[in-house]
Amino acid sequence: MTSRLQELGQALDRVLADGDQIAESLVAMDSHPGIRLLSGVAPTGLTARRWPEAAAAMSAAWQYHGRFREVVEQARELRRRADRPRRRPADADLVELPELLYGPVTGGLGDRPGKDGPLTLADLIARIAVGRDTALGVLTAVQNAWVETMPPLDTVDRRLAEAAVLAESVGTGRNRVVALRRELERAREAVITDPLSARIADPVPALAGRLDALTAELACHAAVRDGFDARLAALDAVLRDVEATEATAPQSYSSVLDTIAAPGLPVPDDRGSAGLRSRIDRLRALRDTASRGALAAEPAAVDRLAGDTHSAALQTLRSVTGQLDRRAELRGRLSAYQAKAAYFGLAEAVAARTAGLYGQGGRQ
Repeated sequence: MTSRLQELGQALDRVLADGDQIAESLVAMDSHPGIRLLSGVAPTGLTARRWPEAAAAMSAAWQYHGRFREVVEQARELRRRADRPRRRPADADLVELPELLYGPVTGGLGDRPGKDGPLTLADLIARIAVGRDTALGVLTAVQNAWVETMPPLDTVDRRLAEAAVLAESVGTGRNRVVALRRELERAREAVITDPLSARIADPVPALAGRLDALTAELACHAAVRDGFDARLAALDAVLRDVEATEATAPQSYSSVLDTIAAPGLPVPDDRGSAGLRSRIDRLRALRDTASRGALAAEPAAVDRLAGDTHSAALQTLRSVTGQLDRRAELRGRLSAYQAKAAYFGLAEAVAARTAGLYGQGGRQ
């Protein structure tokens, strides 16, 4: 009889150890972050369909655990009674204790026995584990959905705030920032009320992609803004070079007319610098009156005009001075011929021929 009682006591100890582990897992289930995330929220979509399942599983697990504890306490009381000094275990104890440990449990489960049929302690433990695992499956999915979607949305939120500041600075993109902000709030609300669907749909990539495009565009506008004054200064420097070149060309042209009868050159003017100055002035006015977005293309166009105007002014000056350079070259050759003619006694013939050429094509 003592051996049988020891065997039953060891079985009860195993059940008690299992019960302690189950109790710890149920307490952990009740403190799961997924419950806090759904607390005070009206779930929607897939989460609304899964959450009642999890809640029912949690309730059932605790109900089974309550009956499990009642039976285990009865078994512990029987063992304490059998272990009392100077008392031999009664036959009834040896019959009742195994019935509690291995037999079907009745009562204490409301209407569940009608659904589950007769349950042993082992059955109760299995039912508790099923309810716990079912609930944890939903709660863990909710938690993972938050971990995977909410921090990236927070990152998008911070970047969008930076983009809003930049949009105000450059004077464009405000409406797109507002639209993205609304879309972000809808995505955040979806994660809060239906994290399970949000995890599947994952709104972050689309949001981040549109934000990337907006940020890149705003950065281009900011680059235009930041380099605007420097570009104006460079354009003013080119304008000064054009004006200096155009001022030199008429002086050289006068020298050409004094020495060459019909140079065949147009009269130099300052129309190039006047046109360039007008475009630079309009560009400078845009800095104070237009949005930053309007400045993206105009500076490049004025840069091209400045380059073309400068090249044209230099070409005009080279055309004028080229006449003088060619005349100087020819006079140098003539002087060489005259010296050679004098050496061979032909100076008078060369002088006569030279005088006729001067009379036909130019001045002294």
